[in-house]
Amino acid sequence: LTPGDRWAKRRAAGFERVLVDAPCTGTGTWRRNPDARTRTTETDLRELLAKQGEILDTSAQLVRPGGRLVYATCSLLPEEDELQVEAFLE
Repeated sequence: LTPGDRWAKRRAAGFERVLVDAPCTGTGTWRRNPDARTRTTETDLRELLAKQGEILDTSAQLVRPGGRLVYATCSLLPEEDELQVEAFLE
């Protein structure tokens, strides 16, 4: 948890289920929003990957033992989905 984040500290292990709708590159929406493809950079991806990891780590601390953490993005990139989850589970 982020130092000084009293809300999260008070609610640690307090939820049966936590849904993380993580910020992402949105590659899954590029078909209907093709201009987003030209605006997304490698730097954007690197920053989002770090942010997603932080969000997962923080969110996991909110789930009580035996609870469920659900991670979702609208991205098709393995780096933001399968690889992000694998890194979290390690």
